[in-house]
Amino acid sequence: MTEEFISVIDRIVSASIDIISDAGLESLTTANISMRINLSEVMIYKYFSDTDEILREVVSTYFKFDKSIFRTLLSRDSSYTDRLMDYVTAYSSYYGNYYSLSAIMLQYEELLHNTHTRDIVESGYTERRNGLIALFKGAIENDELTLEGADAEELADHLLGLFIICSLNRRVMNRRMSYKDEVVAIYRRWINTISRKKY
Repeated sequence: MTEEFISVIDRIVSASIDIISDAGLESLTTANISMRINLSEVMIYKYFSDTDEILREVVSTYFKFDKSIFRTLLSRDSSYTDRLMDYVTAYSSYYGNYYSLSAIMLQYEELLHNTHTRDIVESGYTERRNGLIALFKGAIENDELTLEGADAEELADHLLGLFIICSLNRRVMNRRMSYKDEVVAIYRRWINTISRKKY
Protein backbone atom coordinates (compact mmCIF):
# COMPACT_ATOMS: atom_id res chain seq x y z
CA MET A 1 0.00 0.00 0.00
CA THR A 2 1.37 3.39 -0.88
CA GLU A 3 1.39 6.40 1.41
CA GLU A 4 -1.31 8.15 -0.64
CA PHE A 5 -3.88 5.62 0.63
CA ILE A 6 -2.94 5.93 4.31
CA SER A 7 -4.40 8.81 6.29
CA VAL A 8 -2.02 11.31 7.86
CA ILE A 9 -3.29 10.33 11.32
CA ASP A 10 -2.53 6.65 10.62
CA ARG A 11 0.93 7.58 9.34
CA ILE A 12 1.64 9.58 12.50
CA VAL A 13 0.41 6.77 14.75
CA SER A 14 2.32 4.10 12.81
CA ALA A 15 5.53 6.14 12.89
CA SER A 16 5.05 6.74 16.62
CA ILE A 17 4.70 3.00 17.27
CA ASP A 18 7.88 2.35 15.29
CA ILE A 19 9.76 5.07 17.19
CA ILE A 20 8.68 3.63 20.55
CA SER A 21 9.69 0.15 19.38
CA ASP A 22 13.09 1.33 18.16
CA ALA A 23 14.06 3.74 20.94
CA GLY A 24 11.50 3.76 23.77
CA LEU A 25 8.77 6.11 24.96
CA GLU A 26 11.11 8.99 25.73
CA SER A 27 12.07 9.21 22.05
CA LEU A 28 8.51 10.02 20.98
CA THR A 29 8.80 13.64 19.86
CA THR A 30 7.18 15.55 17.05
CA ALA A 31 10.67 16.12 15.60
CA ASN A 32 11.31 12.37 15.42
CA ILE A 33 7.87 11.70 13.96
CA SER A 34 8.39 14.48 11.42
CA MET A 35 11.69 12.96 10.27
CA ARG A 36 10.22 9.45 10.14
CA ILE A 37 7.31 10.30 7.84
CA ASN A 38 8.68 13.39 6.09
CA LEU A 39 5.95 15.66 7.39
CA SER A 40 6.48 19.03 9.02
CA GLU A 41 5.91 19.37 12.74
CA VAL A 42 3.38 22.11 11.94
CA MET A 43 1.32 19.54 10.02
CA ILE A 44 1.54 17.07 12.91
CA TYR A 45 0.10 19.75 15.22
CA LYS A 46 -2.78 20.14 12.79
CA TYR A 47 -3.90 16.63 13.79
CA PHE A 48 -2.62 16.30 17.36
CA SER A 49 -2.17 18.96 20.03
CA ASP A 50 0.92 17.29 21.52
CA THR A 51 2.78 13.99 21.90
CA ASP A 52 0.58 13.01 24.84
CA GLU A 53 -2.41 13.01 22.51
CA ILE A 54 -0.43 10.97 19.96
CA LEU A 55 0.54 8.50 22.67
CA ARG A 56 -3.11 8.11 23.69
CA GLU A 57 -3.94 7.24 20.09
CA VAL A 58 -1.04 4.76 19.95
CA VAL A 59 -2.28 2.95 23.06
CA SER A 60 -5.87 2.98 21.77
CA THR A 61 -4.63 1.46 18.50
CA TYR A 62 -2.82 -1.26 20.45
CA PHE A 63 -6.04 -2.38 22.17
CA LYS A 64 -8.40 -2.04 19.16
CA PHE A 65 -7.80 -5.65 18.12
CA ASP A 66 -9.32 -7.07 21.28
CA LYS A 67 -12.83 -5.68 20.88
CA SER A 68 -13.32 -7.16 17.41
CA ILE A 69 -11.73 -10.53 18.14
CA PHE A 70 -13.70 -11.12 21.35
CA ARG A 71 -16.93 -10.09 19.60
CA THR A 72 -16.17 -12.61 16.84
CA LEU A 73 -15.22 -15.40 19.26
CA LEU A 74 -18.30 -14.97 21.45
CA SER A 75 -20.56 -15.20 18.40
CA ARG A 76 -19.07 -18.54 17.29
CA ASP A 77 -20.80 -21.82 17.99
CA SER A 78 -17.75 -23.77 19.13
CA SER A 79 -16.20 -25.04 22.33
CA TYR A 80 -14.58 -22.56 24.66
CA THR A 81 -11.22 -24.28 24.23
CA ASP A 82 -11.59 -23.91 20.44
CA ARG A 83 -12.34 -20.22 20.94
CA LEU A 84 -9.27 -19.87 23.15
CA MET A 85 -7.15 -21.54 20.47
CA ASP A 86 -8.64 -19.18 17.87
CA TYR A 87 -7.84 -16.19 20.11
CA VAL A 88 -4.23 -17.28 20.57
CA THR A 89 -3.83 -17.84 16.83
CA ALA A 90 -5.43 -14.50 15.89
CA TYR A 91 -3.56 -12.59 18.61
CA SER A 92 -0.18 -14.03 17.71
CA SER A 93 -0.79 -13.47 13.98
CA TYR A 94 -1.74 -9.82 14.56
CA TYR A 95 1.24 -8.99 16.76
CA GLY A 96 3.56 -11.21 14.72
CA ASN A 97 2.71 -9.25 11.58
CA TYR A 98 3.25 -5.91 13.31
CA TYR A 99 6.48 -6.38 15.25
CA SER A 100 6.68 -2.80 16.53
CA LEU A 101 3.21 -2.91 18.10
CA SER A 102 4.27 -5.57 20.60
CA ALA A 103 6.63 -2.99 22.14
CA ILE A 104 3.57 -1.28 23.64
CA MET A 105 2.90 -4.39 25.74
CA LEU A 106 6.39 -4.17 27.17
CA GLN A 107 5.74 -0.53 28.19
CA TYR A 108 2.66 -1.22 30.37
CA GLU A 109 4.30 -0.10 33.60
CA GLU A 110 5.50 3.23 32.22
CA LEU A 111 2.20 3.85 30.42
CA LEU A 112 0.33 3.23 33.68
CA HIS A 113 2.39 5.99 35.31
CA ASN A 114 1.50 8.43 32.53
CA THR A 115 -1.65 10.38 33.39
CA HIS A 116 -2.56 10.63 29.69
CA THR A 117 -2.51 6.89 29.00
CA ARG A 118 -3.27 5.25 32.34
CA ASP A 119 -7.03 5.01 31.79
CA ILE A 120 -6.64 3.49 28.30
CA VAL A 121 -4.09 0.89 29.45
CA GLU A 122 -6.11 0.01 32.53
CA SER A 123 -9.34 -0.30 30.55
CA GLY A 124 -7.78 -2.15 27.60
CA TYR A 125 -5.83 -4.59 29.74
CA THR A 126 -8.84 -5.25 31.99
CA GLU A 127 -11.07 -5.91 28.96
CA ARG A 128 -8.47 -8.28 27.51
CA ARG A 129 -8.08 -10.11 30.81
CA ASN A 130 -11.85 -10.28 31.40
CA GLY A 131 -12.40 -11.63 27.88
CA LEU A 132 -9.93 -14.44 28.53
CA ILE A 133 -11.39 -15.10 31.99
CA ALA A 134 -14.85 -15.49 30.38
CA LEU A 135 -13.49 -18.01 27.86
CA PHE A 136 -11.65 -20.02 30.52
CA LYS A 137 -14.69 -19.85 32.82
CA GLY A 138 -16.87 -21.23 30.02
CA ALA A 139 -14.35 -24.02 29.40
CA ILE A 140 -14.35 -24.92 33.11
CA GLU A 141 -18.15 -24.85 33.38
CA ASN A 142 -18.51 -26.99 30.24
CA ASP A 143 -16.03 -29.50 31.67
CA GLU A 144 -13.64 -28.93 28.75
CA LEU A 145 -10.66 -28.73 31.11
CA THR A 146 -9.35 -31.61 33.22
CA LEU A 147 -7.50 -29.45 35.72
CA GLU A 148 -9.24 -29.99 39.02
CA GLY A 149 -9.84 -26.76 40.89
CA ALA A 150 -8.98 -24.74 37.79
CA ASP A 151 -9.38 -21.02 38.34
CA ALA A 152 -10.32 -18.96 35.27
CA GLU A 153 -8.46 -15.87 36.48
CA GLU A 154 -5.24 -17.79 37.08
CA LEU A 155 -5.46 -19.47 33.66
CA ALA A 156 -6.07 -16.11 31.96
CA ASP A 157 -3.04 -14.66 33.75
CA HIS A 158 -0.90 -17.59 32.58
CA LEU A 159 -1.90 -16.89 28.99
CA LEU A 160 -1.27 -13.14 29.34
CA GLY A 161 2.16 -13.96 30.77
CA LEU A 162 2.89 -16.20 27.79
CA PHE A 163 2.24 -13.30 25.42
CA ILE A 164 4.55 -10.99 27.37
CA ILE A 165 7.38 -13.53 27.68
CA CYS A 166 7.27 -14.42 23.98
CA SER A 167 7.28 -10.71 23.05
CA LEU A 168 10.26 -10.03 25.30
CA ASN A 169 12.14 -13.12 24.05
CA ARG A 170 11.56 -12.01 20.49
CA ARG A 171 13.06 -8.61 21.17
CA VAL A 172 16.04 -9.84 23.21
CA MET A 173 17.00 -13.05 21.43
CA ASN A 174 17.24 -14.19 17.85
CA ARG A 175 14.28 -16.55 17.45
CA ARG A 176 14.07 -19.21 14.75
CA MET A 177 10.31 -19.47 14.90
CA SER A 178 7.91 -16.70 14.05
CA TYR A 179 6.08 -15.04 16.95
CA LYS A 180 2.88 -16.80 15.93
CA ASP A 181 4.50 -20.22 15.66
CA GLU A 182 6.24 -19.83 19.00
CA VAL A 183 3.17 -18.60 20.89
CA VAL A 184 0.88 -21.23 19.36
CA ALA A 185 3.37 -24.05 20.01
CA ILE A 186 3.87 -23.11 23.67
CA TYR A 187 0.15 -22.56 24.20
CA ARG A 188 -0.67 -25.88 22.52
CA ARG A 189 1.72 -27.77 24.82
CA TRP A 190 0.25 -26.02 27.86
CA ILE A 191 -3.45 -26.35 26.98
CA ASN A 192 -2.98 -30.03 26.06
CA THR A 193 -2.00 -30.72 29.67
CA ILE A 194 -5.36 -29.44 30.95
CA SER A 195 -7.81 -29.82 28.04
CA ARG A 196 -9.95 -32.86 27.27
CA LYS A 197 -9.52 -32.08 23.57
CA LYS A 198 -5.98 -32.19 22.21
CA TYR A 199 -4.68 -29.43 19.93
